[in-house]
Amino acid sequence: MNLLTEAWIPIQHNSQFQKITLQQLLCGEKTGELCLPRDDMELACLQLLCAITQVLFTPKDKKELGKYVTQPVSSDAYENACKGKMDWFDLDHPETPFMQIRNVKAIQPTLMDKLLAGVADGTNKSFVNPRGLGDYLCGSCVAIALFNVANNAPSMGGGFKGSLRGSTPITLLIKGNELHQTVWLNILTEETLAEIMPWYQETKTQKPNYLDRVSADSKILASCIGLNRGLLWQPAYFELLSPKPKGKCVCCGSIEPVYAGFNKAKFNYTVEGIWPHPLSSRFFSIKKGEKEERFPSFTTTAPTWTHLSRLVVDQQNEKEGQQTAPVIRQARTFMQNDKIQLIVGGYRNNQATVLERRHEFFSLAQGWAEHGEVIRRIITDGLAYKTILRKALYLFAVGIKDKIHGSGVNLCDFAEADYYHQTENWLHQCLASINFDAPDSDLKSLNFQLKKSVTNIFDKVTEPYRQEPKMLKALALARRSLHKSLKELEPQGVACD
Repeated sequence: MNLLTEAWIPIQHNSQFQKITLQQLLCGEKTGELCLPRDDMELACLQLLCAITQVLFTPKDKKELGKYVTQPVSSDAYENACKGKMDWFDLDHPETPFMQIRNVKAIQPTLMDKLLAGVADGTNKSFVNPRGLGDYLCGSCVAIALFNVANNAPSMGGGFKGSLRGSTPITLLIKGNELHQTVWLNILTEETLAEIMPWYQETKTQKPNYLDRVSADSKILASCIGLNRGLLWQPAYFELLSPKPKGKCVCCGSIEPVYAGFNKAKFNYTVEGIWPHPLSSRFFSIKKGEKEERFPSFTTTAPTWTHLSRLVVDQQNEKEGQQTAPVIRQARTFMQNDKIQLIVGGYRNNQATVLERRHEFFSLAQGWAEHGEVIRRIITDGLAYKTILRKALYLFAVGIKDKIHGSGVNLCDFAEADYYHQTENWLHQCLASINFDAPDSDLKSLNFQLKKSVTNIFDKVTEPYRQEPKMLKALALARRSLHKSLKELEPQGVACD
């Protein structure tokens, strides 16, 4: 199966599931929305579409990008773009199969469920992932899964390397009105690439490392990895076993040739520095004059909105900072007067084990590009009210040494989870509808709702202990702390960018 010519993109159109070709999508011949039973596979499919499109078509500037966003590619232009790259995307190529290495030596084959993040590990439960998921996968789902494992999922453990972005990075994409537009909104121009990747021109002809292999135990500078090579980086040795002529894919349900296993092997190398992935923001800190960078990931159960300001707002001081994803930086130059919809996804993991999947949508109101300080304020306030609640309940639990005995009852985690559950929609609505030019009224309304939620949760979780005489002093202490902190947090206005 070749991803440039055959129908592999799973979509739903007019309530019908079908697979279309990349040419049909980019040339405007067919349309629809991605449709797979696993949200992480849908997200990986979109990333793969963006990666292939970026490799085939890199617009010179935002004017040319604008044409691609609004107008279909001609069939001739598509065929010309594919010349010289057909072998890159052939899943069963005899020498250079897509995201694979030929003649991988393994003691025994690995079942296909290992390619689906979270299915084969110890946290898998049948009510989340039905039994047998991954037994047989069609070429489309295998290609998506290979790309996902290489770019988003935890490594397979035991010495296997992770992606260029590290383990389980957060991915950020811009959502358009339909799939064709979504793909193009996440393509970088040569102008943008020259800014974020000064080595772009000298490395633009590089091939992916499953075609032009990296030597074992080699040290590679991130600044020597070109765009094509980085987008299609394969950190491990995988090789699919020959497919069965016909079967049912347990992921998408298609009846076609299916794969039942693959060989895998470790491959050691070292990448020095950080490769600036188009779909990822970066954090950095400065220690002893040296800049240390990393990609954000989901490390706690806190909802995705808690990360949002760090994903879409640039900030820097003498000790630390953050840079938004290149696609967001580019969008500020041609979508600054529009609302923007974002797709945010990733995994939360414990080493090789997937604990949680994330795939969420956010809307930012008109003015988002110029008013990063307001976005930061919304997220900061949302987190501040959570902190106030935890602080008060912590005092209720531990009291004050040698003065007031605590209750000994830790309600913090339960209350925090309830706070996130109650307030998430309010944060989403505020971000989507706030008047960025005059935000004070919207911020005041949001803070009123957050304050009300905090007081209600505090009353609810402490209600069972109000009749316990030994706990009354601790409860009074906690309540005073709560109201004092809430008073201090009342909005005093916000400065606009």
